[in-house]
Amino acid sequence: MTKIEDTEISIPSAAPLIGSLRSIGYDLETAIADIVDNSIDAGCKNIDITMNWDEDGSFIRILDDGSGMDRESLTAAMKLGSKNPESIRNKSELGRFGMGLKTASFSLGKRLTVLTKKNQTTNIRCWDLDYIAKENKWEIFLFPRDEISIERLGDIETESGTVVLIEQLDRVVKEPFSTAKQKSFFNKIGKVRSHLGMIFHRYLSRIDKKIYISLNGNLVEGWDPFFNKSFATLIRPVDQYMIYDSPVSVRISILPHFSKLTEQEYEQAGGPKGWSAQQGFYIYRNKRMLISGGWLGLFNREDSANLARIEIDIQNDADFEWNIDIKKSKATPPSEMKAILEKIGAEARRLSHEVYYRRTVTGVGGRSTLQLYQDEYLWEQVSKNSGIHFRINKKHTLLREIRKELDEKLNNKLDYYFLLLEEYSPGNLYAYPTKAEEKYIELDKEQQQNVLQITQLLKDTTENNQDIIIQHILSFETFSSIDPKELKKFIVENW
Repeated sequence: MTKIEDTEISIPSAAPLIGSLRSIGYDLETAIADIVDNSIDAGCKNIDITMNWDEDGSFIRILDDGSGMDRESLTAAMKLGSKNPESIRNKSELGRFGMGLKTASFSLGKRLTVLTKKNQTTNIRCWDLDYIAKENKWEIFLFPRDEISIERLGDIETESGTVVLIEQLDRVVKEPFSTAKQKSFFNKIGKVRSHLGMIFHRYLSRIDKKIYISLNGNLVEGWDPFFNKSFATLIRPVDQYMIYDSPVSVRISILPHFSKLTEQEYEQAGGPKGWSAQQGFYIYRNKRMLISGGWLGLFNREDSANLARIEIDIQNDADFEWNIDIKKSKATPPSEMKAILEKIGAEARRLSHEVYYRRTVTGVGGRSTLQLYQDEYLWEQVSKNSGIHFRINKKHTLLREIRKELDEKLNNKLDYYFLLLEEYSPGNLYAYPTKAEEKYIELDKEQQQNVLQITQLLKDTTENNQDIIIQHILSFETFSSIDPKELKKFIVENW
């Protein structure tokens, strides 16, 4: 039996621990989403977010009309580790660790003030990390630190609700201040808007108990990864599984071929991160998205899988089995689920491949040699910054057999012919947009190889005039997204 004299109390040093908690790994979007979780758990209908730029006076304010907190509840909510993660949660609850409000706020700024209202009574608590760093004490203030904070907190006009005010945003706005820093801040507002619209899209689109989120006075619109509004979207039946006595539902959706989408629909369906990054698995916990695309390490991203999106729904009693982190931005399926997801993912990728590639060879009668080629596609769709483009499938079996009979010089000429064919194909001529402004991208390895091949071929077949060859290459629409100066420099350096 342990005696009192066998133990001693070891209280963590305040300043170092708080400093460590600031580096858990939130970014601006995930931090704000984590705070919004608390508003949803409080049963709110409206969430009003303000992100204000004022150099070192910039701040973030999140107001909800939820149930609010009494003094005891607020004291507990502001305490680090206010909940036991092992405790049984309400099935609809988004929280788990009792850390999100503090760690998310500390990752953005050095002062967190919470004003809450319940039963017509208001209470305030404030963490000031500068004070903790100076005094190294676990002391929380019972009032705002200054008049400016009081003004920014404002009032709660509804019967109940909560205001979360984050100031001294040293992790968001850093000195020296400049016009570029201000522009960057406003760009981050756009990213936050897109992220919230994606993560909480089920709440934003509900008919009953719908939640409204506004950011700087404008409503956030939900983004549906599965594009259910389109009749051309292929939606497979839901599959149900029981993993560690907790239900898991999985459903495959295959988005429409791009030819069935308008330009606006194509842009919208691509999502905040773009077509390639949005393919794959989407994991939800209590209607809240945790994972927004990717293949959980089971497959690589491929253009042909761009249309495949798979929604997985888990419950909060499976948090530990799925390794949900504090930020609620990572999840790892249990080993019992990986084999299932691998099978489902392979099926989704197969279906996406079927829709993505419009097969131009439909087969011939009999069992001739050409039967071997009938299931291979001739054209590939490639996602680029300027949109969808077509290129010849250079891995086609028939083409590989032809290449074996050609020497290097003829193979180079064949590549040049393919480039011309892709350049002037009607599909690509239609796809190339008119640029409103010049935004260049870096010359990637594939483009570098194409430039080198064309340069060598033209050197062999022309008068070896460098200026003429450079102008010829610059005329290709294929390379229009590359800065002409950088492209010319690359050709000269490799001449």
